Amino acid sequence: MAYSGTTNQTKINVDQLISYAFRDAGKTAEEMTPEYVNAARQALFYILQNMSNRGVNLWLLENYLLGPLANQQWVSLPDGTIDVREANWVYVTNYAASGYLPTSNVNAPVAFDGNLDGHVTTSASPNNYLGVSYGSAQRVFYVGFNAYVAGGGTSTYNLAYETSEDGVTWTTQFTLPATTLSDREWAYFPINITGPHYYYRLRDTTGATFSVRQIVFSTSQQVIPLARLNRDDYWNLPNKQFPSNRSLQYWYDRTIDPSMYLWPVPNNDFQLLQLIIEKQMPDVGSLTDELYLPDRWIGAVQALLSHKLSIQLPGVDLARVQYLEAIAKQAEYDAAQEERDKSPIYFQPNISYYTR
Repeated sequence: MAYSGTTNQTKINVDQLISYAFRDAGKTAEEMTPEYVNAARQALFYILQNMSNRGVNLWLLENYLLGPLANQQWVSLPDGTIDVREANWVYVTNYAASGYLPTSNVNAPVAFDGNLDGHVTTSASPNNYLGVSYGSAQRVFYVGFNAYVAGGGTSTYNLAYETSEDGVTWTTQFTLPATTLSDREWAYFPINITGPHYYYRLRDTTGATFSVRQIVFSTSQQVIPLARLNRDDYWNLPNKQFPSNRSLQYWYDRTIDPSMYLWPVPNNDFQLLQLIIEKQMPDVGSLTDELYLPDRWIGAVQALLSHKLSIQLPGVDLARVQYLEAIAKQAEYDAAQEERDKSPIYFQPNISYYTR
């Protein structure tokens, strides 16, 4: 018997989902007018966004690193953030460098002096990079940089994280995604352990020069969970501006533009927060786009769309609508039941507050 021999190669785009839903509703291809197709795309959008109300979608959890500034009471979260599922304060250290790169750039040391308000460092063509060297090989777990943008506005950085053993031959370990930042804004990225190295640098991949206030190549000593506060507890704090070298608690302000209020507020510019945020589903896009869904959910979304579209279209028999509704409910239930990480659960009662 012959098999395909491939896995995860079948791709389903928006047009295929809509065409299938029309057939489920008993309609022919000739009845797919632009008006009805747009109605189907709108129905699909509603279905995808409503999925966030039915529990945690594991494929939409994102590891997000955040660098607050000194005296910053609250920080903005990415667009589309639904919730902060986990929040940790990361104790990071930066090793003392023995040299700075390139040696021809006299301002290179300023990018690593631990002061955002110091002189700005700009790379110089053709050596469009900034980095450090260490006397002994060091490991790096996080790389970050703080932007400099003159006159307001934003700047987009296209950087690569590179390592070397001799300062001559370099290896690109990670190409950072294009990052748009405002002045004094941090961008941090987690780094897979690549072994200890003597030389580290950030290089602009477009060949252009770039300006920064600071660059950090950091290692992690400790990760401490932050306790979550509800709105009443946060607003009842007597001193919301109390400063500390680390934050202990946070309140997630779940508005249209979500934010995270920290307590105590950071007392320096070099703190790092590690978050697991839940993002909303991406938009439907065009008919040729695929949906950002794991394959295990495609059947459920297809069934939900078939039912929703059968309600929208004229002349669909009520019995067919009810039949599609039953199929959609079962398919969604099956997919939701499997949306789990299958890790063991351990309950540890804590009644110390009542027994001391």
